[in-house]
Amino acid sequence: METVERLELKVVSSVSVPSGTEPDRADGEITTRAAAVEHRMVTGAWEVTTRWPTMTTGGPVELVIRPSREANPESVEQGITVDTLRSIPLAKMTRDAREMLNLMAKMEREHNFSEVIDRMACQIQCVVRSVPRPGRAGRSDDFFALVAALYSWYVDLGYPNPVRKMEVIIECNWRAVANWVRLARVKGMLTEVSPGRRGGLLTTKAMCILESQGYRFNEIFGQYFLVAG
Repeated sequence: METVERLELKVVSSVSVPSGTEPDRADGEITTRAAAVEHRMVTGAWEVTTRWPTMTTGGPVELVIRPSREANPESVEQGITVDTLRSIPLAKMTRDAREMLNLMAKMEREHNFSEVIDRMACQIQCVVRSVPRPGRAGRSDDFFALVAALYSWYVDLGYPNPVRKMEVIIECNWRAVANWVRLARVKGMLTEVSPGRRGGLLTTKAMCILESQGYRFNEIFGQYFLVAG
């Protein structure tokens, strides 16, 4: 049986209308969000459409099989067979959908926290530009708390090289950024990890410093997470 992939994945959007009681939203403003991920494929004479909601840990919640537009009428008359069902690569489709959903969630988090992250990056930039070479005195704990927060944020988002990501947003050489991250860990702003490996959680010490600067955090199972706004 011939199987042809017509469309790997499609993000299906929905429109949500606010109730009017949300404080930071203008009257009548409509927000469009990704509501689901949809996968379409053609196997033999049949088009198969599967759909996953944005929050899922399993297979699709909807599977529709209908004749494809180019289907031979004689094949359609034979109906859906066991071979048709076996030809649907559900495991692969589910893996692809999860990857897309994870990417969508990461993009939404970055968008929601863009103002907070830009503010942190700007503070680091200002310190570096005002004092390019701090000398033996070094930089303040406030500075390294910001570095730790930015680094742990990109680690939490799953970036394979958070230092390179910081290099772009701070506009500083990656070697300097890597050294700041190392010193932030030495100063107790990040938890320890195996040498040469990325990672590390924001510590209570760093969180307290950042809260004194106006940043807010939620603690979940001993881990601190930035709060947007």
